[in-house]
Amino acid sequence: MLVGKAIYNILSNNAGVTAIASTRIYPNVAKQTSAFPFVIYSITGDAPTDTKDGVSPLDENNALILCYSQSYSEASDLADKVRTALDRVDGTYGGVELQNITYLNYSDDFDVNDDDDGVYVKSLNFKIRLINS
Repeated sequence: MLVGKAIYNILSNNAGVTAIASTRIYPNVAKQTSAFPFVIYSITGDAPTDTKDGVSPLDENNALILCYSQSYSEASDLADKVRTALDRVDGTYGGVELQNITYLNYSDDFDVNDDDDGVYVKSLNFKIRLINS
């Protein structure tokens, strides 16, 4: 539940990501009027470690990071910066302790708008192991 805070902290403090998207890094959805490029992150699953005597000490979360741009090249560059910022990271970010983040895969997409202008989307999937204190 707290993993989104860690993702935002990592991405918003990464020079490569902010050089392209600035601070346009949003949880779950961006406003229709948001300027391009931007990043959206969503937690798509959670698997707690089962214990008999308390709260899970370690949760495994799935995260989807979407990189939007009106240019394919810029979307690709942003996705590369996001992957570099997150892959194999561990430590405490935004007060959230991470055991590690693992990059899983990505896919390309194109989102068509009503006015025939579309946006390029890079979808990146990560597995995030969160230590519960």
